[in-house]
Amino acid sequence: MKKLTLIALFSLGTIFGQENNFKNYLADNKSTLDLENENQWELLKSDAEQNQFIILGESHGAQKAQLIDFNLLKYLNKTVGTKNYIAELDFAQATAVNEFLEKGNEEKLKKVFRYWIKIHAQWGNQDFYNKILKIRTLNLSLPKEKRIVFIGIDGVQDFENYLNYLKLFIGKNKIFDSLRVGLNKEYNDSNVEEISLFAQKYLDEIHQNKTEFEKVLKNKFSVFEYLIQNLSYSNSKSGVNRPEQLFRNYKQLYAILNLENQKLYGMWGYFHAHLVPVYYIGEDFASKLESSDHVSSKKIISVVCLPVDSQFNVWNTKTESWTKEPFSYDNKSLLQIEGINDLKELSIENSTTLFKLNGINSPFPKTGRLFNGLAPQGKLAGNFKNRDYAFQYVVLMRNSDWLNPLSKDF
Repeated sequence: MKKLTLIALFSLGTIFGQENNFKNYLADNKSTLDLENENQWELLKSDAEQNQFIILGESHGAQKAQLIDFNLLKYLNKTVGTKNYIAELDFAQATAVNEFLEKGNEEKLKKVFRYWIKIHAQWGNQDFYNKILKIRTLNLSLPKEKRIVFIGIDGVQDFENYLNYLKLFIGKNKIFDSLRVGLNKEYNDSNVEEISLFAQKYLDEIHQNKTEFEKVLKNKFSVFEYLIQNLSYSNSKSGVNRPEQLFRNYKQLYAILNLENQKLYGMWGYFHAHLVPVYYIGEDFASKLESSDHVSSKKIISVVCLPVDSQFNVWNTKTESWTKEPFSYDNKSLLQIEGINDLKELSIENSTTLFKLNGINSPFPKTGRLFNGLAPQGKLAGNFKNRDYAFQYVVLMRNSDWLNPLSKDF
């Protein structure tokens, strides 16, 4: 009995010691962020200099994430020259944002947001809108060659806007005849499948007559081909799910826009940004990229935002309105992240704190700590067999407000 007691005490001591290792390491590798001031991200400066693509992950709904996004973007632009924002938007939406950033026509920008308001997407909020306004103000203070531009790599979100954008590429040449007929049809949600199937057939036509299309479209050909390809993925028979589509779109635009020697940054949904596959779910955008042979695959830094004692906006279908709900990843009613209490104990209320997981003598590689957790659907666990980190940095957002929804008549 005495021997069993000693073994039990030894085991508890070992577990406590391991827990203490994580916390002690985090205490020496953290930085409190003041989102109203510049130069707050020195903790990740070396990684920003040595890598190409920094992806910020967040679970949509918390206001602080928008502030973090702008503050980090501004820092990266100033310190390492980042100007390419890889956006969770489709190409046409990103083009509209860029037109606003360049010319200041708010109607272009509002059109993008009105679509999100119409479909009750969390993106349709005042805080995101204000961030775009701030990026334009920042751009006006920068030389033209350093100004931020959005690159939309998502699948088609707003079909009507996307199809209208495609019309800008076609002229009177007969090679566009079938496309012109297709684009002039009245669009509605019920014929998305028909339009995307048409795009697949038209893509074959482009490939069969590539020389002629290149002659007519000149330097616009590559983007035109990309737009048709992306549209074709929208049909249910394409065999391309969203993570695969994001990955393919990223690679295609990376080549078209000659991004190989340029710094990249963007804010994405939480699961799109992690670098490991998840058991029973699989790979997502960043993990697919990290495991590929793409030139940027080993030059990715993932930073994720974890909310605690915060709030987020949820659409209530019964009341047809947005409601403010609790948002905290220390509670398994939503998501209870393993080890998140360490972050809470090393920060104070209302703060925003950056933690570096990939520092010298880090205990985090392959452990899954701060990624694995419990949700109502079951256990969330990453597959770390071939990777060390799900992400290299964590930002703990404490007491964030929700995203302020835009009104229906915006």
